[in-house]
Amino acid sequence: MGLFHAEPAPTCVVPKGFSLTLVEPQYPVNLGHVARLTKNFGIKKLYLVHPKVDMSVASIYASHATDVLENAEVLSFQQVRERNELLIATTAVRAQKKSNVIRRSVRPEQIGRYVRSAGSASLVLGRDTTGLTNEEIKMCDMTTVIDTGSLYRTLNISHAAAILLYILSTERVESYKAPSRRTREIFAESLNGLAAASRMPHHKMRNMLEVGRRMAVTSQLSDRQLLFMSGVFRKAVGTIEEIQGRTSKT
Repeated sequence: MGLFHAEPAPTCVVPKGFSLTLVEPQYPVNLGHVARLTKNFGIKKLYLVHPKVDMSVASIYASHATDVLENAEVLSFQQVRERNELLIATTAVRAQKKSNVIRRSVRPEQIGRYVRSAGSASLVLGRDTTGLTNEEIKMCDMTTVIDTGSLYRTLNISHAAAILLYILSTERVESYKAPSRRTREIFAESLNGLAAASRMPHHKMRNMLEVGRRMAVTSQLSDRQLLFMSGVFRKAVGTIEEIQGRTSKT
């Protein structure tokens, strides 16, 4: 018997219903390499938002994954949003202020739990040079950042995709049913309503909807639990308005 016991290699399986989205890809080499990754990890969908690339040149870099480019769908960002229960934005720019809610990131090792719980999810990669805009990140449900451990944090999009897909495909996570996007929106709106009724300062109210949306998606609470809390918030708003109405009459 040997002195060392080799652990079995993890099975690389990307969750069903998972896709990649590239926003305004410009360089053929990057798109070609991402197409190869799409095929490497068995991803069924590749979405391209306003591509600005020569597809014939990209197919050279795609090698045996030219079929991925041929089957890639060109959509608007809004259409990608509508097709997916969960969108994960990628960025190299971390939040410097607490008020910058949309750039508060979830570690790559943690996103698997949420992706596997969603019926459909897409990893969104930004432009080759400038990444995603704040408005595009705001349309996503969570944001992730790869920590390079240096001051130079910006990765080539195909390199970032390779790292994230490997982490996602080898991660062993417990089963978990995430709340639906509709439930998350109800929770965010009811929280926003409570904040407004409480007369929270305007500068804090500005990001309340976004805080609620991202709080709901990472809360690990079920639809039922979030809807229960939403009901409590609405009841509280009703009570506050009733008290304020009585006060105004006296």
